[in-house]
Amino acid sequence: MAKKIYFFEPTNKNAFSYFDIIEDDAQVPANATTVAPFDNEGKPLLNPTWNGSAWAGVDEETWRKSLPEVPHEDVKEEPNSDDKTISMLTAQLLQTQMMVNQQGKQIASLTSALLANAKSTN
Repeated sequence: MAKKIYFFEPTNKNAFSYFDIIEDDAQVPANATTVAPFDNEGKPLLNPTWNGSAWAGVDEETWRKSLPEVPHEDVKEEPNSDDKTISMLTAQLLQTQMMVNQQGKQIASLTSALLANAKSTN
């Protein structure tokens, strides 16, 4: 059988590093534990650190503040020539499909009128 172990980084405030699976009879390394970094409800902890007997996490607001800032640019990209061509061809295709649909209705109407005329002349 095997068990899951959770590694922490002693040089980084015992922060969670990764997990691994080892055999049941294998010794757990000094920088690992079999205790999962989850809260009482079974949810993963945010920025978990090992205190020697349990994992401790931070609240979501603190966690969000610890994330690096990513610059956001409001860049409106102009469509390239391929996009413009595809858009134009799509519009043409829709117009063609509408025309084919209308012509189909006209053909059906004319066919119906021809059949009615042929019946009345016989």
